[in-house]
Amino acid sequence: MNLPPTVRTTERSSSAAWTLVGLVAAGLVLRLALVPNEGFSTDISTFQYWAMSLAEHGFGAFYASGSFADYPPGYFYILAVIGHIWESLFKTGDAGHYTVLKFLVKLPGIVADLCLGVLSYAIVRRFASTTWALGAAALVLLNPAIIFNSAAWGQVDSVAAGLALLAVYLLLRSDGDSPERFSWNIVFAWLAIAYSLLIKPQAAVVVPIMLAFAFVDPLRRRSRLLSTGLGVVAGLILAVVLTEPFHPSNPIAALVWLFGRYQYGSSVYPFNTVNAFNLWAIRGPFWQQDTTPITVFGGISLGPQYLWGLILLIAALALVLWRYVQAKTPRALLESCAVATLAFFVLSTRMHERYSFDGLAFTIICLPFAVRYLWGAVVMTVVLFANLQYSLQYLNVMQNHVAGADAQNLWGPGTTVFALMAVGTFFWLGYQFLGGETSPLPAAGPRDPEGAPLEAEPLPQAGVRRWFDPGEGLKTLRAPLDYVVMGALGVLSFVLSFIGYWYPPGKVFDEIYFARAGEEYLQNLRIYENTHPPLTKLLVTLSIALFGGMPHGHGLGGWTLFNGVLGHMNNGDNSYGWRFLDVVFGALVVMLLYAFAKRITGSTVFAAIAALLLTCDGMHFVQSRIATP
Repeated sequence: MNLPPTVRTTERSSSAAWTLVGLVAAGLVLRLALVPNEGFSTDISTFQYWAMSLAEHGFGAFYASGSFADYPPGYFYILAVIGHIWESLFKTGDAGHYTVLKFLVKLPGIVADLCLGVLSYAIVRRFASTTWALGAAALVLLNPAIIFNSAAWGQVDSVAAGLALLAVYLLLRSDGDSPERFSWNIVFAWLAIAYSLLIKPQAAVVVPIMLAFAFVDPLRRRSRLLSTGLGVVAGLILAVVLTEPFHPSNPIAALVWLFGRYQYGSSVYPFNTVNAFNLWAIRGPFWQQDTTPITVFGGISLGPQYLWGLILLIAALALVLWRYVQAKTPRALLESCAVATLAFFVLSTRMHERYSFDGLAFTIICLPFAVRYLWGAVVMTVVLFANLQYSLQYLNVMQNHVAGADAQNLWGPGTTVFALMAVGTFFWLGYQFLGGETSPLPAAGPRDPEGAPLEAEPLPQAGVRRWFDPGEGLKTLRAPLDYVVMGALGVLSFVLSFIGYWYPPGKVFDEIYFARAGEEYLQNLRIYENTHPPLTKLLVTLSIALFGGMPHGHGLGGWTLFNGVLGHMNNGDNSYGWRFLDVVFGALVVMLLYAFAKRITGSTVFAAIAALLLTCDGMHFVQSRIATP
C-alpha cells in the first residue's frame, strides 16, 4: 500500500528519533563503563581539588589562595556546583577514596559528549539525509577517542567544543529569521562562544569567522551587523559577570584581570608541543622551549618557534576567512570552522595532546559535503586516541621514573608518523576547501522543519578549482609527448651550462657580492652587500653547502656528496659550489618557458622552438653559469 508523503515523513522522523535515542543510550553506557578508569590521575585530582576548594572557600579566595589554577573562570562554576553537591550529599561516606567525587567531576564531560552527538545530528540534518545525520551522531557518540577523553581521562574538552558548535548552529538557524529585524539566534550564538572561551580558549579561531558571518549576506547585512554588535556586547557582559565573583572590581579591571588569566594559562607550558602530535612534533622531541630559534644551514636564525607558529596560524586564518567571504554559503561557514580549528592545533606551539578535539568535532559536522571529511574525521580520531595513550604513558614514565625512557619522545619514529597524519589531514582538507566548490546542496523534494531536503545526499567529492590549482599551467601538456620534450630540453640546457661552469675559478662580476654573502652566512658574519633581498644569497649559501661548505676552521661545513662526484675539492667555497644551483635553475627556466609557450600557443612545435631559443640565448647561458640573481 502506498502511503501519503506526510505519513512517510512522519514515520521516517519517528524512526530517526528512536535511532538517535538508541545511539545516545549506547554512548552513555559505554562512558559509564569507563568511569572507574583512573585515567590521567593528575587532571582528575586537580578537578577534585578545585571542586572541594570552590565549595569550601567560594569564588573570591579561589585564585587568591595561590593554588595552581590555569583555567579561566568559566568552568569553575560547574565545578562549584559539583563541589557543593558532593559536600552536601556524599562527603561523609566518600571522603578518603573519593569514588563519588571522581564520578561527579567526569559527569559534565560525559553529558557534554551526548549533547555534542545530538547537536551534530541537528547540524548535519540541515544539509543531508537522516542517514548521514545519524552517521555524524554515531561518529561522536561511539567515537573511541571522544569516549576515552571524557569518561576515562576525565577531561572536559567536549563542554567547550559543544558550546562552540552550538554557536555555529545558532548562526545557521538565524537564516530563518526575518532579514528586517535583529536575530536572537545570533545574540545567543555570541553568548555560547563567549562561555566556550571562558572555559577553554581553543575555539577563539572561530570568532573571526563569526564576525565575517555578519557581512557575507548583503540582504541580511544590516540585521546581522546589529545582532552581532549586540551579541558581542552581551558576550563581554557575560565575561564580566562571571569574572567579578573571582576578582571584584570595575568592569574594565575585571576584563584586564581575565586577560591576565589567559596569559598565565598560556605561559604555564612555554614549549613547542606538550605531547601534541602536530607540526612541531614531526622532528620528534616534545617539551622544547618555543623561544628556541629556528635555524637553517646549521646556524642562521629565522626567529623563535612560537613566532612562526603564530605567523602560520594567522596566515591560515586569513586564507580561510578570504575563502568564506568569497563563498558566502552555510557550507563554507562550517568548512571554514573545521579548517580553522585544525589549524590551531596543527600550527601553533604550546599545544596539548587534546587540543585537536575542536578540529575533530567540526570535521565530523562537515560529513555531508565531501567524502574527504569522513576520512579526515577517521584520521583525526586515530591521532587523538593515540595522543591520549601517549600522554598516559608519559605520565607513568614521569611518576615512576622509568629507567631508560626518553621522556621527550617515548615513541620515536611513531611520533613522527602520527604528527604527519595530523599535519597531512589539515593541509589536505585546507587545500581542498580553498580550491573546491562550496555551493549549498540543491533543494529537491519536500523539506523537514529543520530546512534540509528529506532525501538529500552528500555532495560528490569535488576537485580544486582550476584558478587555484598550482598545476593549472600544465593542464594543456599532452602526456607523454610534451613531458618528454620539455624534460629533454631541460636536460640539454643543463648539460650545455654545466660543461666547464667552474671556469673561471675566481669570482667574476657580481659574484664578489653574492658568493661572498654565501661565505659570510656560513661564517655567521655581517652581510657586506645588503642592497639586495637575501633569497639569492641564501640559495648561493645552499649551493656552497651542497659541496662541503667552508674550509675546516673557517665556518660551517656542508654535504660532501656533490663535491665528491662533481667538484673533487675539499670544500664548497669555490666556483663549483658558488654556481651549481644557478645551472640547475637555468635548466628549470627553460622547462617553465616550454610550459608557458604550450599554454599560449597550444603547439608542441612552437613551445619547443621557444624553449630551444632560450637554451641558445647568450645572456641566459652566461647568467646560468655565475652566482648572481
